[in-house]
Amino acid sequence: MLGVRAQQGTAMIPELFDDELRRRLRARLSKRDLFPAMGISSVRRGAGRPCIVCAHTIDSPTLEREVEGPGVVGVAHADCYKVWREESALFRHRPAV
Repeated sequence: MLGVRAQQGTAMIPELFDDELRRRLRARLSKRDLFPAMGISSVRRGAGRPCIVCAHTIDSPTLEREVEGPGVVGVAHADCYKVWREESALFRHRPAV
C-alpha cells in the first residue's frame, strides 16, 4: 500500500509502511545487496534519480541524500535515508549468525 511518507517542499514521496521498509532494508543489508549508510552524505535537490531504498524517483524540489559507499554512490529520499541509516547502525552491531 502506498501513501504519503513526508512532504518536502511541494513534492511528496512514497510511503512503504515503516515495518515493511525496515524489513526490506534488513534483508538487503544482510545479503549485501545494499551497502550500509555509514559514510558522509550530502543533500541536494532531487535530479530524477531513483531512491536506492524505495526505488521511487526523487524529483525536484524534493531533497535527496547522496551517500558514498564502497565504490558506489546512492541517493535516497530524506525519510528513506533516515531509516536506512538507523538500520545500517543496527546491522553493524548485530552478532554474526
